Amino acid sequence: MTVKDTAKAQKVSEAFNSLLLLAAKIVGRWPSGAPLILAPERDDPDLGADDQRNNDFVYASDPRGTVCPHGAHARRANPRDSEIIGDVGLHRLIRRSTSYGPPLPAGILDDDGADRGIVFIAVNSHLDRQFEFVKSQWFNDGNFTGLDVEKDLLTGDNDGSGVFTIPRHPVRRRLHGVERFVTTRGGEYFFLPSLSALRWLADLGA
Repeated sequence: MTVKDTAKAQKVSEAFNSLLLLAAKIVGRWPSGAPLILAPERDDPDLGADDQRNNDFVYASDPRGTVCPHGAHARRANPRDSEIIGDVGLHRLIRRSTSYGPPLPAGILDDDGADRGIVFIAVNSHLDRQFEFVKSQWFNDGNFTGLDVEKDLLTGDNDGSGVFTIPRHPVRRRLHGVERFVTTRGGEYFFLPSLSALRWLADLGA
């Protein structure tokens, strides 16, 4: 490989790593699941695979969001110890998600028609205060964390006029023209235990 080829390959690698970092800034985690706050410069697959460590973190060391932006999806969904308007503890919920379908091929930016997406489930004791609040206030309004009207870039109700702010020194970076990335295809609310189970429990003492 010539010096020219080496330089070209290095530039391609740097560009790819820059895109990965941008994606991590948007999500708050790397592709492996490693949290950006614990792996600020590059992905750490070992950390991502460790279910104990990859959820054991806070944001106290990053009050300005220069490592993990305040608008990152993971930080919006659970601000943890971040300084926000309101009480984080009132709105926490148990949640899990899993993806289905093949990843979009490298270099492809438009929908190729393949069936892919995410299945999400959450357990709440108070829908208005938990899931509905997080969806309406933390995902679709940035005021709670000093982002004015900025919406979550991933799941927010964006219409092509949105903004995503990445704090950095000496000048912040802003992405303009944020469009809708996720289309909801369906959703249901389920009682747990079910109404029939509650009736059965009620009849036990009869």
